[in-house]
Amino acid sequence: MRARRSFDGVSMDAVSAVAELFGRSAERQPFDLPGDTGAVGVWQVVHRSESGNIRVLMWPAIDRIDVAVGPHMWVVKGIREVEVLDGLEVVARFGDRGVLTVSLGGQVVLTTPHDVPSG
Repeated sequence: MRARRSFDGVSMDAVSAVAELFGRSAERQPFDLPGDTGAVGVWQVVHRSESGNIRVLMWPAIDRIDVAVGPHMWVVKGIREVEVLDGLEVVARFGDRGVLTVSLGGQVVLTTPHDVPSG
């Protein structure tokens, strides 16, 4: 069974765990959100995967993660939990049932709930 670590939102502990998963250091970006005063910052992890370069940009101050693989990009806001499964993937949960998954191999899955009206 793989070790799992869970974090509330996009915390600095979550940033460190994501960097560790990909075997990289989180790099502070040269830009911040207005009013952030540099206290939290924006952090990037880049990893070379089977499907291309993965860029994970993490915004702890606003619980946001941006993921880019090749020409494809996903932006998820309002992340309430980040879970890291050692040696496998990072899972970010948002909204009621939304999930963003980024694997070490470069696969990205974004699942959003869709309730079909009855009747």
